[in-house]
Amino acid sequence: MDPKYKETIVVNAGETFRLEADVHGKPLPTIKWYKGDKELEDTARYEIKNTDFSALIIVKDAIRVDGGQYILEASNVAGTKTVTVNVKVLDRPGPPEGPVQVTGVTAEKCALAWGPPLHDGGSDISHYIVEKRETSRLAWTVVASEVLPTMLKVTKLLEGNEYVFRIMAVNKYGVGEPLESVPVMMKNPFVVPGPPKALEITNITKDSMTVCWTRPDSDGGSEIVGYIVEKRDRAGIRWIKCNKRRITDLRLRVTGLTEDHEYEFRVSAENAAGVGEPSQVSPYFKACDPMFKPGPPTNAHVVDTTKSSVTLGWSKPIYDGGCEIQGYLVEICKADEDEWSLVTPQMGIRATRFEIKKLTEHQEYKLRVCALNKIGVGEPASVPGTIKPEDKLEAPELDIDSELRKGIVVRAGGSARIHIPFRGRPTPDITWSREEGEFSEKVQIDKGINYTQLSIDNCDRNDAGKYILKLENSSGSKSAFVTVKVLDTPGPPQNLVVKDIKKDSAVLSWEPPIIDGGAKVKNYVIDKRESTRKAFANVSAKCAKTSFKVENLTEGAIYYFRVMAENEYGIGVPVETRDAIKASEPPLPPGKVTLTDVTQRSASLTWEKPEHDGGSRILGYLVEMLPKGTEKWSVVSETKTCNAEVSGLSPGQEYQFRVIAYNEKGKSDPRALGIPVIAKDLTIEPSFKLMFNTYSVQAGEDLKVEVPFIGRPKPTITWTKDEQPLKQTTRLNIENTTTSTILHIKESNREDFGKYTVTATNAAGTATEHLSIIVLEKPGPPRGPVRFDEISADFVVLSWEPPDYTGGCQISNYIVEKRDTTTDVQALNHKVTKLLPGNEYIFRVMAVNKYGVGEPLESEPVVARNPYKPPGPPSTPEVSAITKDSMVVTWGRPEDNGGAEIEGYILEKRDKDGIRWTKCNKKRLTDLRFRVTGLTDGHFYEFRVSAENAAGVGEPSEPSIFYRACDVLYPPGPPTNPKVTDTSRSSVSLAWSKPIYDGGAPVKGYVVEVKEAAADEWTTCTPPTGLQAKQFTVTKLKENQEYNFRICAINSEGVGEPATIPGAVLAEDKTEPPEIELDADLRKVVTVRASGTLRLFVTIKGRPEPEVKWEKAEGTISERAQIEVTSSYTMLVIDNVNRFDSGRYNLTLENNSGKKSAFVNVRVLDTPSAPLNLTIREVKKDFVTLAWEAPLIDEMQTKGSVKWSACTQVKTLEATVTGLSMGEEYSFRVIAVNEKGKSDPRELGVPVIAKDIEIQPSVELLFNTFTVKAGDDLKIDIPFRGRPLPTVSWKKDGNPLKQTTRVNVQTSKSLTSLSIKEATNEDLGQYELHLSNTAGATTVSLTVVVLDRPGPPTDVKIDEVTTPGPPSTPWVTNVTRESITVGWHEPVTNGGSAITGYHLEMKDRNSILWQKANKTLIRTTHFKVTTISAGLIYEFRVYAENAAGIGKASRPSDPVLAIDACGMYSL
Repeated sequence: MDPKYKETIVVNAGETFRLEADVHGKPLPTIKWYKGDKELEDTARYEIKNTDFSALIIVKDAIRVDGGQYILEASNVAGTKTVTVNVKVLDRPGPPEGPVQVTGVTAEKCALAWGPPLHDGGSDISHYIVEKRETSRLAWTVVASEVLPTMLKVTKLLEGNEYVFRIMAVNKYGVGEPLESVPVMMKNPFVVPGPPKALEITNITKDSMTVCWTRPDSDGGSEIVGYIVEKRDRAGIRWIKCNKRRITDLRLRVTGLTEDHEYEFRVSAENAAGVGEPSQVSPYFKACDPMFKPGPPTNAHVVDTTKSSVTLGWSKPIYDGGCEIQGYLVEICKADEDEWSLVTPQMGIRATRFEIKKLTEHQEYKLRVCALNKIGVGEPASVPGTIKPEDKLEAPELDIDSELRKGIVVRAGGSARIHIPFRGRPTPDITWSREEGEFSEKVQIDKGINYTQLSIDNCDRNDAGKYILKLENSSGSKSAFVTVKVLDTPGPPQNLVVKDIKKDSAVLSWEPPIIDGGAKVKNYVIDKRESTRKAFANVSAKCAKTSFKVENLTEGAIYYFRVMAENEYGIGVPVETRDAIKASEPPLPPGKVTLTDVTQRSASLTWEKPEHDGGSRILGYLVEMLPKGTEKWSVVSETKTCNAEVSGLSPGQEYQFRVIAYNEKGKSDPRALGIPVIAKDLTIEPSFKLMFNTYSVQAGEDLKVEVPFIGRPKPTITWTKDEQPLKQTTRLNIENTTTSTILHIKESNREDFGKYTVTATNAAGTATEHLSIIVLEKPGPPRGPVRFDEISADFVVLSWEPPDYTGGCQISNYIVEKRDTTTDVQALNHKVTKLLPGNEYIFRVMAVNKYGVGEPLESEPVVARNPYKPPGPPSTPEVSAITKDSMVVTWGRPEDNGGAEIEGYILEKRDKDGIRWTKCNKKRLTDLRFRVTGLTDGHFYEFRVSAENAAGVGEPSEPSIFYRACDVLYPPGPPTNPKVTDTSRSSVSLAWSKPIYDGGAPVKGYVVEVKEAAADEWTTCTPPTGLQAKQFTVTKLKENQEYNFRICAINSEGVGEPATIPGAVLAEDKTEPPEIELDADLRKVVTVRASGTLRLFVTIKGRPEPEVKWEKAEGTISERAQIEVTSSYTMLVIDNVNRFDSGRYNLTLENNSGKKSAFVNVRVLDTPSAPLNLTIREVKKDFVTLAWEAPLIDEMQTKGSVKWSACTQVKTLEATVTGLSMGEEYSFRVIAVNEKGKSDPRELGVPVIAKDIEIQPSVELLFNTFTVKAGDDLKIDIPFRGRPLPTVSWKKDGNPLKQTTRVNVQTSKSLTSLSIKEATNEDLGQYELHLSNTAGATTVSLTVVVLDRPGPPTDVKIDEVTTPGPPSTPWVTNVTRESITVGWHEPVTNGGSAITGYHLEMKDRNSILWQKANKTLIRTTHFKVTTISAGLIYEFRVYAENAAGIGKASRPSDPVLAIDACGMYSL
């Protein structure tokens, strides 16, 4: 057999394929062909051509069911030989396996499930299409067009409608046949539940009741999800819901009832269908607490006895029956009798003690006590034993247990009980006292005949202390004490005082609280309160000492303070300051003390106020004096101002003075006069009072400078000029008075310019003052020499120093001259251009100010020539950051820049496969790195760099090595979706998907690692090179041992990150419920010819192996049926089938893990039915085309004839009938034929008249404009249609299109094409296409645009252009302290030329000088001005500019203040 048959033979649907083999054997073997288990026979599509020495089968028009396993069997007496050939037919898939399982049906949704097709058409099923149809309609609508699983939840269905669903599988060859479901009615499978039963009300109190019930008899077919409880007041009419949330229990405590109101209740059940009918309404129940007879009194005992009486005591009952105790009844009975007699009044007594008198001495009695309430008499409490009336004498004795002797510790809010039994006869008097003072009102004392109890409820810190009990009777007395410790917050701290009060701080001190609350005080909490506020503010919560400095007080403010102790039980009672505290202190010392005058009898002092008044107003100042030779300071003056005069001094005596400030807090530290004062007349050191130090005078005018001075005695005045004595002339002289000196200069000139010094000298000292006089005139020459900073072949750069004499004002500019030109410059340097290379030049410079041009400064001769050359080569480039289409190239600067600054670099690249260097950078590079893009993946490149300066481009660097353009590779990411697919007692099967990121290189394989869950070391289970598959079974594991697994992917870069199986995996046998896998053929109806063999082969799964059961839905399975069962499949075989074997076969699998069922529909073939949907495709005058469903014989009948004649026989679903007579009327019918015979005919619904169909011409034009670049070709294809074939004509610009070798038109039956070769401007224009036939005509227009250089302008006109008019008045749109945004409108007239831009000017409102606000032309009608000063008021105006120039200014804007604005901007 040909080796190609060892591989699967792949055939497209509709193709013919053949299987052949040479057969040898002796005797000659018998040759048979099988497909699966079925022997193939010669049919119309299967041709079997076997010879003695060869076997051949030809399958025509392959369909999907022809795919599968073909078996060639050759047999003779010597043996049998079989060969298998696998064939795959690529076709649309078969129908999904049915039936469609419809589950979860409700009023508006249901769930569909189906099996994959038995035949997938040789390609994986990509998805399914699900459609629905109402049984009352014929049209199908799509529910979902891309369903991936074999199930779908369908929603938004209409309640009460009946639907049919169908599912079609889709593979890459198309959409398969549908599988339809049975009709499904949309309705809920359940109803609302019935009413709950046995409603009962229990546990009634004044505000609540408990409602109980039992489940309804019917849940409506759906689980009950909850209950609704409602109540109704007898006084109301509305039912009110009691439960806010859904109730799932069968009882509910209804709270919030009104006391003494009567209520009735009802309950409703709820399921998925809704809320059911309510239960029967309960009787009315009153909301009130229940009342009963009281319980027995407690602690009934004999308090005392005498020879004729017994005193009985008791306590109130524990339970009062729900209402107040009205009294007690005491009964007595003799010990030997049973008759009880009442010794108290019938209404009882209120006291809990009673004395029974008139008893017989030494007679034994029994006693009992009953409590009484409004319900009745409660149970009696008997006094234990019998009682004899007799006198007793006994000294008091106390019985205190050891725990009570240690003391009682109770938490605050708790209760303390001191129960002390005692003995004594007669009954001793009981006295309780407290060492710390009187009892509080909370203390209750119970006294019995043999005990006493002191009770304190809701204890606090004040209840702590030593409690003393004293018992006394005629036989003696006895005392004892019990210590009570209450664990509470501490009491108030003691003796809170405020000291060291400052302007911003105060120091608090206190003593610990007397009561610490039973626990150590941990810290103190300090609060403060200003007198103007009601609330305290916390200062510190963690003070551990008994003093604290409160800081950050407001100076001058009045404060109250409080302190609280804190222990482990909380913060205790506060203690507050009684008096208000003002935050102030004595003032700081006064400022500098100055002696203003002194005589032989007095001294005058002044001083500055203290820097701080201490938070309180300064009341005055004290001046103290200390004569030399004494040690005591004495107050000599008191004043409220900052000056004082001290009189009564002794001439020649030396004194010291100091000043003290004081306020309500006290006196400040003293501030002393810096030097001692001798009482003698004052000498004053000379000083000048000069208003200005610089005076300006224009050359030729007079100048008078007056300098006032003071001094004692009168000082001597001298003048100098430029450090030389001033020579007085008739033009320049000095005039001195007693208080000033005056300098007179007449007709001033440049010689009067300079620095003048005036000096005053007397016995007290010397004073000097400097002043400058500026004479305003032309400047002097610049200070040389002229420097040449840069010399080139065609320019030179000069620089110089400003003139020593500027003429008294700023130099406005300089004039630079060479022999033939003059230039005005502003700076101290200038670049002179347009020089002739090699020529020698001399330059001179003159300074200019507003008074004229100064004298010139000449340069040395200079020759114009370049001082530099092109730069050297940069360093060899290096490459980094390589990707498949880019690299980053870096290099170093040249060692030699050629004498001029490097202006940029040129980077070039060369492909290893090329010979030319290409430039990488379009713009000049100034950086030493560049990212080169646009590289070809996998190519090698080298790079070189050249530097450029003013002299030109230098030599290139050495080329770099070759670098390959490719992306960087990394190890792959972790595999995705790792999971366990199966487990056994010794193995675990794993599966995974490929990683999301492969690291840039293909994944070569996978590595699986395993470790025991408790271990740390991973073990590799796969070969080191990995495995190609995406599943693996790890074997040789220990049973019931937990393991961890992880999988890593491998590429050329190594092993990637692992993907770990979540959690631990237990190696154990897996139990699986049964599963049935029906292939695509079995999911649709299985068709078998009569007398053929039916084989139903079904793959099954399940652990343990399931029990298999085949059944037939319509009856019993034929006796001819044979059933085969294995662990992996089951097969039902019926030979010689007949019509009774048709029907539905059910397969059921069951094991201890579950149950699974499926069915297969079987149909036995018979003669076909009539074809369906016969329609006319096309009608001509001599033929007609018919189409129908199913294969096929056509017949026709001419009108008027009764005989049908066969006109064609085809195997497709359409046919063309020819040879008709024009205008004749015909009827047609179609008959299907198979090997069993002909079907009934299907007629075409209407007669057909043989005539041509006319269709008006139409054009399908996607675009109306076509663009072509000059020199390129253009082809325009325009499809059209029409019957008969329309005539086509083209026009250009209204004229018939002239066809040339360059422009031509080609037309076919359905397309016309316009071709233009090497388009030019002549092809530009409007084209028309005209189509016409006998049915009509149509015309379409289209435009061809040729992209080329523009032609020459036409009709040049010269219009008069003027400057534009003024823009509108500007307005301000936004104002801040740093910027103002101004807007305006365009001018009304633009002067005949477009506005090119605007100029904006601004000025201070107090100024008259407008200044420009923009540096460049403004292109918009708004501008943000940033050159402003905050707080100034500005105005703005705008000019428009066009080709003729700048127009008139607009009106000024409203003034605007430069501040951060919140409202209006203008003023």
